[in-house]
Formats: sequence, structure tokens, C-alpha cells
Amino acid sequence: RVLVTEWVAGRHLSDLSREEGTRMTNMAVDAVTASLVLTGFVHADPHEGNIMLGDDGRLYFLDFGLMSEVRAEIMEAFAYGIQCVLNKDWRGLVTAFVQTGFVGTPIEYREDTTGEFGSGSPEAMAAELEERMESVPGGTSRFGALSTVLFDMGNQWRMYTPPYIILLIRTFLTLEGIAGQVDPDFNIYEVALPWAVQRALSPSTPTARRTLRSSVLTEA
Repeated sequence: RVLVTEWVAGRHLSDLSREEGTRMTNMAVDAVTASLVLTGFVHADPHEGNIMLGDDGRLYFLDFGLMSEVRAEIMEAFAYGIQCVLNKDWRGLVTAFVQTGFVGTPIEYREDTTGEFGSGSPEAMAAELEERMESVPGGTSRFGALSTVLFDMGNQWRMYTPPYIILLIRTFLTLEGIAGQVDPDFNIYEVALPWAVQRALSPSTPTARRTLRSSVLTEA
């Protein structure tokens, strides 16, 4: 085996001006979101030491030791989920959770955290999501807010954490932490939205194609 490396001339976040830091952060979120919903091969460790603004103005990722591969149906579910959060479509977000495997089928719920799980409804889950997301600070602008809400709901709603889910949560929380240093009002969903829409308009699975057709075509 041969390890090939390349020298990159650039600066990390700590050496950038606020304007440069904001530009680099936007490019990083763009790149990671495009990877998540379009290519399915994602840099899963984009901390401050692993991203640089090159002297040529381009974004550089370093250290590809932690990568995540995402299947087409999962890419489309994540793209749909991003749109749902911005549109406050909580029932749609539950559907996205099911499609990613984060929530099982059937949905399971328990009244008491020490009791057994029983049947739960997507409508009830959506209603609780709405209540919690509307009350938590940054509910529709911070990925961290959604993570907090889901962590709390996990006491009563059965949720699963496939390896790719854990890596992707880590990825976006890391990026959001970097963004918060340069722009307290940074909305990670708004930056990710164009890529989510592009994915929705170019579906590769039968389910996504049916969803697109039903949203743009109506019966005469």
C-alpha cells in the first residue's frame, strides 16, 4: 500500500477574520450537505483542525480517516427531513425518521420510562415534536436543538442509532459548533436547504420518485 499526501497552504478558523470564518463555515456546510444528500460519501470528522481555508480561497478537508457511506434511500430521507424542519412539517419529519431507520416500524411508545414499549402513532409523535421544537431555543435553526429534543423523547419513544446516524449527528453538531463561533445566528438548515431541494428534484429511488410526482402532478 502507498499513502499519498498533499501539502495544502491555508489557515484554520483561529487564524481567520470573522468574514473569512463565516465564508469557510458556509462552504463546509455546503460541502458536507452535498456529500450527504448527493454523493453518499461524507467526511464525518470536520472539526476545526480538519478544515482549512486555502490561500487560493478554496475549502480543504484534512484527515479522511473517519468517513461515512450513506445509501440512496437514506440520502433522500435526510434531504426530506431538512425540508420538513424548515417548513415545520413535524408529521413529515416523523416519516423521515422512519425512512432513515432512526424510528422503527411500527412506532413504539411507552407512558412510563420503566414500562414496556407498546404501539405509538406517528401523529402523537409529531404532536410532541411540534410542542418541544416550538419551545426549545433554536428549534428550527439549530441541529443541536433537534438532538436535545430527540434525546429527551428517547425516554418514551423507541429510537435506534445505526452507525451512520451516530456519525452524521456528530458531523453536523461539529459543524454547527464551528459556525456558532463566527455567526451566532447561523441557521444550518437554511444553508443545507438548496442541496436538499436538489436531491428531492432528482430522486433515485422509487419511493422518492413517487413523492416527487405526487407533489408536482395533480389529477385532472
